[in-house]
Amino acid sequence: MEILLEKLYGHRLALPQVAAALLLAREDLPALLLVPEDRLRRWRDLSAFGVPVYANPGLEAMEEKALFLLSYEEALAPFPEDPSAWRMVLEVGRAYPRTELLDRLLRLGYARDEDYRVLGEVLELGPLRLEFFGEELERLFWEGEPRRRHVLLPKPGKAEAFTSQKVLHFPGPVYLDTPALAPRELFSLLAGRPVVALGAHGEFPLLELGVRPLPPYRGSLKALERDLARWLAEGKRVHLFVGHGRTLEYLRRRLAPLDPLVLERFPGPKGRLALLPGAFEGGAEWGEHVLLTEALVFATGGVRARLRSGEGLSDPGALSPGDFLIHPDHGIGQFLGLETREVLGAKRDYLVLRYRGEGRLYLPVEQLPLLKRHPGTTDDPPELSSLGKNEWQRAKERARKDVEELAARLLVLQAKRKATPGRAFPPLPEWDPLIEAGFPYTLTPDQRQALEEVLRDLEAPHPMDRLVSGDVGFGKTEVALRAAHRVVGHGAQVAFLVPTTLLAEQHGKTFKERFQGLPVRIGVLSRFTPPKEEEAILKGLKEGTVDIVIGTHRLLQPDVAFKDLGLLIVDEEHRFGVVQKERIRELKAEVDTLYLSATPIPRTLYSALVGLKDLSSIKTPPPGRKPIRTFLAPFDPLLVREAVLFELERGGKVFYVHDRVASIEGRRRYLEALVPEARIGVVHGQMPEGLIEETMLLFAEGAYDLLLATTIIESGLDVGEANTILIERADRLGLATLYQLRGRVGRRDQEAYAYLFHPPRLTEAAEKRLAAIADLSDLGSGHLLAEKDMEIRGVGNLLGPEQHGHIRALSLEVYTELLEEAIRKLKGEVREERPHVTLDLAVSARLPAEYVPSLEARSRYYSRFAEAKSLAELSRLVRELKARYGPLPEEAENFVALARLRLVAERKGVVSITEGLTHLEVVFPRYPLDYDARGLKGLPYRAELTQYPPGFRLEKKGLRPRDYPEALMEALYLFADR
Repeated sequence: MEILLEKLYGHRLALPQVAAALLLAREDLPALLLVPEDRLRRWRDLSAFGVPVYANPGLEAMEEKALFLLSYEEALAPFPEDPSAWRMVLEVGRAYPRTELLDRLLRLGYARDEDYRVLGEVLELGPLRLEFFGEELERLFWEGEPRRRHVLLPKPGKAEAFTSQKVLHFPGPVYLDTPALAPRELFSLLAGRPVVALGAHGEFPLLELGVRPLPPYRGSLKALERDLARWLAEGKRVHLFVGHGRTLEYLRRRLAPLDPLVLERFPGPKGRLALLPGAFEGGAEWGEHVLLTEALVFATGGVRARLRSGEGLSDPGALSPGDFLIHPDHGIGQFLGLETREVLGAKRDYLVLRYRGEGRLYLPVEQLPLLKRHPGTTDDPPELSSLGKNEWQRAKERARKDVEELAARLLVLQAKRKATPGRAFPPLPEWDPLIEAGFPYTLTPDQRQALEEVLRDLEAPHPMDRLVSGDVGFGKTEVALRAAHRVVGHGAQVAFLVPTTLLAEQHGKTFKERFQGLPVRIGVLSRFTPPKEEEAILKGLKEGTVDIVIGTHRLLQPDVAFKDLGLLIVDEEHRFGVVQKERIRELKAEVDTLYLSATPIPRTLYSALVGLKDLSSIKTPPPGRKPIRTFLAPFDPLLVREAVLFELERGGKVFYVHDRVASIEGRRRYLEALVPEARIGVVHGQMPEGLIEETMLLFAEGAYDLLLATTIIESGLDVGEANTILIERADRLGLATLYQLRGRVGRRDQEAYAYLFHPPRLTEAAEKRLAAIADLSDLGSGHLLAEKDMEIRGVGNLLGPEQHGHIRALSLEVYTELLEEAIRKLKGEVREERPHVTLDLAVSARLPAEYVPSLEARSRYYSRFAEAKSLAELSRLVRELKARYGPLPEEAENFVALARLRLVAERKGVVSITEGLTHLEVVFPRYPLDYDARGLKGLPYRAELTQYPPGFRLEKKGLRPRDYPEALMEALYLFADR
């Protein structure tokens, strides 16, 4: 297999990845390997071939003899034109003249006494300690450990804006993995260098190396064993690279008759099977070598998943061209993108919105908070407003009249409910503490507040109608349990309605444990309840001997009658159908009702938003809980295998959701072939009830590693060790179902993972739904999820069809805002608006496209800067920008300075900051002004107060435009906060 590597340069090779890895091991280092971002993990570790790899290296790796592994994005990242000027190699035994050393540190951004200290012959810089003998570096310590060599890099944020690109500064021949995905501009940067394409690309002619790719085994170990026996009989060196320790143990046991060797380094001996570590993919016969991989044996061998991880709630989501946005004065427009415009010598970025008849509106990015998203899609676009025709204001006025009538009706309904005589359940000082003692945790502040609100409602002499919204596992059940305890303490009965049998059983178990030792009789009505027990419970409810009943739809049957029902608790109302909801309405007419939901049905949430129902929200996660990492990907067997094995190797369990009863057995056989290391249990709704319960119990107790199930597990199965869930065809499931399914994991303090698989092509609504669930990966986002759901599928009619037209014309958000405003007006409440400062200075301030290349990322950062409410929040954003894109260019520095100025001006109550020919003018809403007169006189530039308009003027003389924000802030700090 001896190959003259120079022959390969300028060609493309059709090689499985594991064979390409072997080829790279023959290359003289240093060399460069460029790959798509999602392929990095496949190349990160080539230790089995004895190759040192630097993944996405920086200045510290220059001069190393290694394989430099760069993603295509990283290859084009900014890099210094002269890297040696931006790195300092410190080696024990070398001489470093004192003056030169200190000058060099200053150029790298380190200031004496601020960043480092010199104590005689010792220099200390953070965790770095240098000890000199004269000018010679005698000893070097990093974090207290002695080292021979250290590379010192520039202080973060102090380096100048880099003008070169990383790929130009790492030497050696270049290998391109999947070159078809490489950015076009990369090829011009590689001109004149030896390049090898590992994959199809038109510019490179194909070169055959006599490598025979092997087809995937798809979990058929018998076929593998047959081929292994043949290769070993032929005297070949057979290598099987394994990515997981659990798989290594399994294969060593399974292939024991072939007497496999476990080696750390390639190659193995002739006529033997060697198991080696390595997360490669593909397989090949190449001369005397046979190269096999875990991916080839168990999966399809070449499929790759493109993962998208949710970005969390701190990120409101990027604007994309084509989105529909609502301006408060001009109405609905379509976002076309960002455009840089120069006005009076100052460059700024503007949002471009298209209106009807090709009208255009250019809006400064600072005004982003004024805009609201319209849920319209390109499949179902809203009607664009016309600029200058006042149509939007007229539509708003029409809706406002309708809204005022609706608000009056809502308030009448609310008043009616408050006037309906109900039953009061006042505190019971001796009884109440009995249940609190059994709670092993401290209530979170949100839980405590929700409980106080529920108990306050119970104490009132009219029926309660409250929704408690809180994420899965955030403690809604505890609130319900204590409310039930209060009602039972007064001798009344409690009905707890749940959507599934499993949830009824689990709540029944929880309630029985917590009420143990108290004179409270609890019954569970579900499919699992034996007929005799059911008869006794029904009789007990009628006679008043059963205090609490927990049940499914069975509770809503006509034969269920109560002697004295005091409280109805409804868990996950959206899971019940129309008929059941009507029956609930009958039951609750004069009874206190408590709704619990992790993802409130939009209509229910809408009612709560506008004051029909009282709302308590539990948004604080219990201590130690982490967000669930959510990934979206087309279905990929290799990813399924890796996700399952990763979870099993850390001692956990896995849920796998396949929502088709007819094909679930076929899916079990497929998974057994794909992940033979896992013990698999199956549950679905058509199994005998006893078997469902038994399988669930066995899974919880550890008899199974993976539970293959339909959406029957959506509610109520709490298995602490299960911290990974894989959901097939997530595009078919609703938002609430996806959210509940994801809530099955992450109920302990270990990081949990959710994989949502979908077909390669999606409808726009499915894509939005999946993107929403991935974006809302933060804890406590169920409430926001329901709001997203309202955006995606609209809202059920609240009080009649007449609102639909207005909602369609204005959007739900604007309509709800008008309704809230009307309700506040009728109640006589005043809402404090966030002040808006008009900021008009001729300063070039923007995030240049050269600095943040992605339009989506820029729009997202503009949105976050505009919505920031504190200087600390701004500092965090700036730190994030620098970490992601490097030092800020001048225009970005100016943009940040103006954002700081805007926040300070808002705090001081400023109306506007404008620029005239000779002065900068700051206007306040009223006179007189409260300020530090002596401080104002002591400013290094001339400031004078003005009475008409009330405020002050700063003379521009001696100030450069970039100094305006700093000068204005210095002056504003001398004025009192509003």
